[in-house]
Amino acid sequence: MKRTSRLVSSNFNLKILFSSDFRRYLKSIQREIIDQLSGQKSKFVQRQILTLEEQQDFKEQIKISQAVKKTSHFENKKHNLATAITQIENRLIQPGKIFSFWHLVGEPHTKNGYREGRSIVNNELKYNIGGGLCQLSGLIYYLILKAGLIPLERNPHSQDIYTEESRFAPLGSDATVVYGYKDLRFQNTLSIPICFRFELLEEEIIGFLCSSETLEEFEIEFQIEAKQGLKKVDTVRWDNTENRFTLIASNCYPSLIE
Repeated sequence: MKRTSRLVSSNFNLKILFSSDFRRYLKSIQREIIDQLSGQKSKFVQRQILTLEEQQDFKEQIKISQAVKKTSHFENKKHNLATAITQIENRLIQPGKIFSFWHLVGEPHTKNGYREGRSIVNNELKYNIGGGLCQLSGLIYYLILKAGLIPLERNPHSQDIYTEESRFAPLGSDATVVYGYKDLRFQNTLSIPICFRFELLEEEIIGFLCSSETLEEFEIEFQIEAKQGLKKVDTVRWDNTENRFTLIASNCYPSLIE
């Protein structure tokens, strides 16, 4: 009986040790240490909100609109988007500062008001708390590309889960985020401070990159090539100085079969 109890206890401990939640916890600790040692954490954008008077000076310079598609978890996704937006918009991003999606948004947990939504986990469509936030991180990624900024960290999705009819953003403009180890980060290398604003409508989300001065908007293209059962996407930006497109990212996406 004692031996059986020890085996059950041992198996239970192994399940905890190798659970995805525990692995994420370990990765989050590892990332925290790396951020401290690298000096990145000291440069993170803080939760400093522009005053109402300051917000009037920050005009909407670059705009991107995307559909929010109706799915089985449509209302939960909109709720998650709205919850995260409150942590991001009108946060002052000074020159030299680093924007970290998760540093501002925090852990997507029920205790922080998040609900269950759709995500890709281990190349499968699943439902977990905070699902749907990748549309917001992808929108931010697209906005900074148009502003001439380069991400310090951006992770593409492991699969293409959309048809051309159901797609709400160009393939290649995505930026998946997983709390603890997959983040969206960029440094404001412009000479002026910026901030984000959003409008969340019934079936649409609009993102704005704002500044007190005029921002140059760059042309972005996502060049897609079908290759050996994959879609290869080259993300390119027009360089006004050299009069040519320059490569920003190159990613391959297999299709997800549900």
